[in-house]
Amino acid sequence: MDLKAMNRISYGLYVLTAANGSFSNGCIINTLAQVTSSPNRVSITVNKANYTCFMIRASGKFNVSMIDTTADFSLFTHFGFSSGRWEDKFFDFPFARAGNGVPYITEHTCAYLSGEVVQEIDLGTHIMFIADVTAAEVLSDKEAMTYAYYHANVKPKPAAAPAAAEGSGERWICNICGYIYEGHLPEDFICPLCKHGAADFSRLDGEAPAKEDAAPEAGGEEKWICSVCGYVFEGSLPEDYVCPICGVGADEFNRM
Repeated sequence: MDLKAMNRISYGLYVLTAANGSFSNGCIINTLAQVTSSPNRVSITVNKANYTCFMIRASGKFNVSMIDTTADFSLFTHFGFSSGRWEDKFFDFPFARAGNGVPYITEHTCAYLSGEVVQEIDLGTHIMFIADVTAAEVLSDKEAMTYAYYHANVKPKPAAAPAAAEGSGERWICNICGYIYEGHLPEDFICPLCKHGAADFSRLDGEAPAKEDAAPEAGGEEKWICSVCGYVFEGSLPEDYVCPICGVGADEFNRM
């Protein structure tokens, strides 16, 4: 199967934003669709691991900012390559708040809409939210950015490896942002886009050499992090454990 075929589907690209109490967050999505016109309803699909997904489930509301073709890659790194669990994405970033109290992006955005959730559909790794459109506004006459435009004109092209590494024939892809490195990947390599290390790269042209797992320290205490809300559990995680913050089960925890 050639998964590159999926890149030919011309989705739009959007900044999905949510608020829960005094906290706000946003992420990049490409799955906004109008599902009915009367009532005016849309659907969005969000990875359960995204903090924005947790906030929408908690508050029942969101905004979608429609990115236009003036946006550069920095907008996607800002909202797509870091987690709102650890940083405030709206600190020193231009935004306004809609009538529902949720932020929307005011630059490189041609329109936005507000949604109020009426239904959730569990898709396994993702949640689909069906929502009534409670507000919408056109902000400019600039052309909306499509997924195809992003890949052709915005996303950086693969970088060539240093001369010393040429001829190795290896190609590595960053599991976080999709950056491609050509050549033998140094152990201390840092992705120039999302700043993750070599451990977050996968070999594209074959299996990478197996690495031995480090043995746990004797007496060392385990730590597990909830992939949905970021809650940390210390100790041996029970199979029937339920996160006290967001309510997901033990299968949504990753060992730290």
